[in-house]
Amino acid sequence: MILKKILIGIVIGVILTTSAMAFGDEKPIKIILDGKEINSDVPPQIINSRTFVPIRVISEALGVDVKWDSETRSVILTSPENLPFFSVVSYNKVDTEYGYAVLGEVKNQSTKTFSKVEVKAEVLDSGGNVVETLSTQLPPGVTPGDTVYFRLRSFSGKGNLFYSINFNFITSNECSVTPTDVVFSNVRFTRDPNIYNDFIYVTGEIERTDKDLTREYKDPMVQIALFDQDGKMINYGEKSLRDYGLCKYGEFKITLDKGPEYSKYKLKCFSD
Repeated sequence: MILKKILIGIVIGVILTTSAMAFGDEKPIKIILDGKEINSDVPPQIINSRTFVPIRVISEALGVDVKWDSETRSVILTSPENLPFFSVVSYNKVDTEYGYAVLGEVKNQSTKTFSKVEVKAEVLDSGGNVVETLSTQLPPGVTPGDTVYFRLRSFSGKGNLFYSINFNFITSNECSVTPTDVVFSNVRFTRDPNIYNDFIYVTGEIERTDKDLTREYKDPMVQIALFDQDGKMINYGEKSLRDYGLCKYGEFKITLDKGPEYSKYKLKCFSD
């Protein structure tokens, strides 16, 4: 009810403040929330002396999830308190030498941070039947609003039945931490020609920023994800940094499976 009043109040407020300027004033219409301007790809418009604003940009600024249902032609809004803690941003099935892997990105859309988050995935065939169930753990300390990568492995030989996935997240050990704030440098990608599997070795250095020096690290972990030119994740690896909790600087070496050529990569660090 409070959320509805906020949304209605914003829309009415914009109507009242801009309808008077509808005639003769062609300046762009601004959307102001709590004193800050919200930028929108779709600008507000005045039609028949009424101001129309894009519902998505306002709703997301308030932490409301917005989805469009094309079948029912409905805009579905979900308030933050009714959203699941984690949601899958994207995922991609990758065939491997001994099976397949599911590489994905998850967002913490809650207001909480957890030391333990388990990803459970039901792999479905084209008929909606559960083929197998896979699971993995997310790194600890994924703070609200942040995204984190994951990999699910299967050696079952059922990759040909893969059609889609139902995801479920099991959270425990709520904790209070600040987001990691680090810088990666001297990142290098190398291969060992003497190893049959031709793994990719990613090495580099990690350094805390000045404002990150007071943050306590318990179980730091570095993640790397490789993407193709279409933005799909095609490779992934991670490495725990055992001694980084006591130092400002650290080094890491991550081993990646052999995979297709990539166009870009992203590195992240998490800890509880």
